[in-house]
Amino acid sequence: MFSIIKSGMSSAMHELSVISNNVSNANSNGFKKSLVSFSDFAGGLLPDAVKSVSSGLGSFVDETRISDGQGAVLSTENITDMALIGNGFFAIQNVKDNSVSFTRNGAFGLDENGFLTTGDNHRVLGAPLIEGAFAPIAGGIETLFPIQIPTQQEDVIMSELKISEDGKISARYGEQNLTPISSLTLGIFSNPTGLKEQGNARFSATEKSGLLTLGSPLEAGFAELKTGGLERSNVNVTDELTAMIKAQQQFNGSARLMQANSDMVEKLTR
Repeated sequence: MFSIIKSGMSSAMHELSVISNNVSNANSNGFKKSLVSFSDFAGGLLPDAVKSVSSGLGSFVDETRISDGQGAVLSTENITDMALIGNGFFAIQNVKDNSVSFTRNGAFGLDENGFLTTGDNHRVLGAPLIEGAFAPIAGGIETLFPIQIPTQQEDVIMSELKISEDGKISARYGEQNLTPISSLTLGIFSNPTGLKEQGNARFSATEKSGLLTLGSPLEAGFAELKTGGLERSNVNVTDELTAMIKAQQQFNGSARLMQANSDMVEKLTR
């Protein structure tokens, strides 16, 4: 009995922790809420369980996974802000160790060297030009490079930055024609719910996330790119608070059972 009650309290505490994290990030750009699934203990799995053909030996956390639901898009009118509508993640690189992660938070900007970066200085990756022209994305993640947009060219200041719907980035210097810069690259996974959350709306690939496929916005299966907008979190606060009340009731019920069990054992051992 004690192990059954304990498993119920542990499950409720884990769910409350996940829900609290979802609610606290309800206003974070590109945040994807987490979902929890539970399973029953089979007979004999609990250390103090006796073999029984009956069900009801407790529960445990089976899996915590991210939800890949679409978040609402907020217009910002900032050319370097980008939102994805559909499948895919921006690929970004940590300048400290060159590790690659993925995000839906498109709040980008240009640093002092012209690199397109996130708010915490991760560089956005894209496909390089071939002979000065845009080229199809070929190869794996190792073929991508940080997108660098020079603020001036031959002492001529950049007068226009253009990011098209298919991810092609161009810049105009003075009155010159548009100069190709890079092609924004998206990554999609065969099982995006298997990605590992790293914080700051970033995710890393795992064995469960499956095969990574690279492509450009508007390609078949890839998201539509909206510049001048940001994707908000996909957290519905009302749903989360409802789930929190249920989890709290589960925990309180288990706590009362624990007290009743303790009182019963105390009476039997007097």
